[in-house]
Amino acid sequence: MHDDRFLTKVFDSARGPETVGKTAGSAVPSVLLRQGARRVPLVAATAIILQVVGWVIPLSLVGAFLDEFTRPGDWIPPIVALAVSVGLIVATRVLQISALTTVKLGLLYQVVISYAVVFGQYWDTFAAFPTDLVHGDILGLSAVAPWMVFYTVLVPARPRHALIALLGSSTAPGAVFYLSTMVGEAPILGPQQFFLVLVFPYLMTAVAAYIAAHIVYRLGQAVKAAREMGSYRLEESLGKGGMGEVWRASHRMLARPAAVKLVRADALGLDPDTYATALTRFEREAQVTAALQSPHTVELYDYGVSDDGTLYYVMELLDGIDLNQLVAEHGALPAERVIHIVRQVCASLGEAHKRGLVHRDVKPANIYLCKRAFEYDFVKVLDFGLVRKHSGLDPEERADNLSKIGMVIGTPAYMAPEVVKGVPADSRSDLYAVGCVAYRLLTGVDVFDAPTLPALLVAQASEQPVPPSQRCGAEIPPGLETIVLDCLTKHPEDRIQSAQEIVARLDLIELRESWSQERAENWWSGAAANRSG
Repeated sequence: MHDDRFLTKVFDSARGPETVGKTAGSAVPSVLLRQGARRVPLVAATAIILQVVGWVIPLSLVGAFLDEFTRPGDWIPPIVALAVSVGLIVATRVLQISALTTVKLGLLYQVVISYAVVFGQYWDTFAAFPTDLVHGDILGLSAVAPWMVFYTVLVPARPRHALIALLGSSTAPGAVFYLSTMVGEAPILGPQQFFLVLVFPYLMTAVAAYIAAHIVYRLGQAVKAAREMGSYRLEESLGKGGMGEVWRASHRMLARPAAVKLVRADALGLDPDTYATALTRFEREAQVTAALQSPHTVELYDYGVSDDGTLYYVMELLDGIDLNQLVAEHGALPAERVIHIVRQVCASLGEAHKRGLVHRDVKPANIYLCKRAFEYDFVKVLDFGLVRKHSGLDPEERADNLSKIGMVIGTPAYMAPEVVKGVPADSRSDLYAVGCVAYRLLTGVDVFDAPTLPALLVAQASEQPVPPSQRCGAEIPPGLETIVLDCLTKHPEDRIQSAQEIVARLDLIELRESWSQERAENWWSGAAANRSG
C-alpha cells in the first residue's frame, strides 16, 4: 500500500487488542536508548581524558613523550584510540544522528578501542618470553576485560547487538598475540595453551557482560511497562509504529480501560525548536479532538507530557477492526454495509467541518469498525492528528504545518487532486477521501493502482476513475455509484459540498435489504468463530 510507505505520522491509529501486533520484544526501551545515546560521547570523552592523563602527561613530564614516536607499536594504538574517540564525539554532537545509530556506532567503537588497548599492551611485549611463561598467572587479564564490562553496562544496547560487539572485543587478545607470533615478536603457543590463556578468559568476560546487558534491558522493560502517564498505568503493549507506541492502560482510580499512544521525544528530533513546535501542535490537536462530540469520533480522555519528554494521548480502547484490515481479510463489502459505514463516517466529519476543521487523512486505516455494548458495526474515526482549521488563521499559524517536523500531509491513495497540486485542503478534500474509502470498500481495491508513488499522484491529479461497478462482481446501486463518483470529481467546486449532503443522498437509495443490527451481529459472530477456529 502506498499510504504505508508515504505517511509518517505523530500517532499510529488507536488499536484494540484483537487487531494490533505485539511490540517486538528485542527492542531497547526508549528511555534506555536515549540514555545510551547520551552516554556514548561521554565514554569517548572519558577515553580521551584517560589517554591524556595516562599517556601524554606522564611522558611529557619526564621529557620522553617524543621518544614514543620512534616505534610504531608505541604510538599507533593510542593515536588510533584518540582519533576514533574524537570522530565519535563529532558524529554524535555535530551531525546529530539518531539515538539508535549513535548506540550502534558506539558498539563498533567498543571493538575498535578493545583492539587499540590490546595492541598497546601486547605488541612487542613477548619477544623475549619463553613459551612456558605465557600463562594466566603471569599475563593475567588485559585491560580489555574491564573495558568490555564497563562499556556494556554503561551504554545499554539491544542484547544481541551487545553480544556481537562483546564477541568482537573478546577476539582482540588472541588476534594481536597471533599477529605477534607471525612477525616473530612472540613465542608460538600450542592450541590448548593459546585457548586457555588468550581466548577462554575473554569469552567468559563476554558472557558475563552479556548477562549484565540482558539484566539492564529487562529492568528497562519493567520500568517502561510500570511507568504511569498521568493517572494511567501502562499494562500491555498493543503495537508500535515508526514514531510511537500504543499501550493498553488502566486508570489508577477507575475501572475503565484505555489506549495510550506515546510519541517518544527522540523520535521528534534532537533540536529543541523542532520539539517545541511538535509540542505546540500536539497540544492543539489534543484540544481539537477533545472538543469533538460526535459519537463516531474517537474519544480522548486525557493528554500530557511525561517527565522524559514523551507525549501521550489517552483515548478510548476500541474493540474491533479498521477498514483497511477488514477489506484485506474479508474482501469487498455489500453495498448496504458500505452505506451504513459511510453514513457514520460522515457524521464524524460533518461535525468537524462545521467547526472549521479538516481531517486531512481520511483513509480505511483511520476508520475503525467496532463492537460497542450491544451495537455492531459502530464506526469510529481516528487520528485527527493532522487536523487543521481551513479558515480564520493568522499568517503565522497558516504557515505552521507538519512538514516542519519532517512529515508529509496525507496519504497518496486517498489524497484529493487539489492537495496533490499544492492547494491547501478544505472540507471537500475530506469528502474526496470519503469517496476513495467507499470505492475501496465496494471493490476491494483503491481508486488508482499505480506502480510508483509519482504515477499515483499524477493519477489522483488528472485521471478519471473507473466506475466501481466495472471493478467488482457484485451489484452496486446506481445511486451509490453516482455518489462515489461525485465525491471523486477532480475540481472541488464540482464535488459534493458537505458530509450532510452525502448522508441525505444515501438516505434516498432504495436497497433490497438493509444492513440491520441482526446481520451485523451475525457477521461479527462468524468472524469471531473463524478467528478462534
